[in-house]
Amino acid sequence: MSFSLYKQGVSGFILKDATVNEFLKTIRLVSQGAQVLPPHLTGSLFSQIVEHALNVSEPSKLMESIRMTKRERQVIELIAVGLTNKEIAQKIHLSPFTVKSHVHNILEKLTLHTRVQIAKYANNTENYNDAIKSISSIEE
Repeated sequence: MSFSLYKQGVSGFILKDATVNEFLKTIRLVSQGAQVLPPHLTGSLFSQIVEHALNVSEPSKLMESIRMTKRERQVIELIAVGLTNKEIAQKIHLSPFTVKSHVHNILEKLTLHTRVQIAKYANNTENYNDAIKSISSIEE
């Protein structure tokens, strides 16, 4: 289901391979005012909503709703300047496996898929760049 369909008032979505019971349950729930989306589609819908918010609304409001640790913010900053996990680990005195874990958590929180998307996000979000400058305590 695309974000535009949701904006137009679509309340439920049924996959073509749904069982008769799933079909009837969805119809009943929607008729009662519920919004129904198959569980395995919620992640992609959430990703579309976040992407829409990043492109359209104020990034500062989105950043306020996503809680990043200070270390995750440092990792984002270093990814944005092009460092590898190994280079990040050396710079902030962590193991590469710990950095990899932070990168995984960042991808999950921002519903992104690649390091390039993290860098793009960091570089396109002015308020994020301002926040990084104010909290950055990376030791050289």
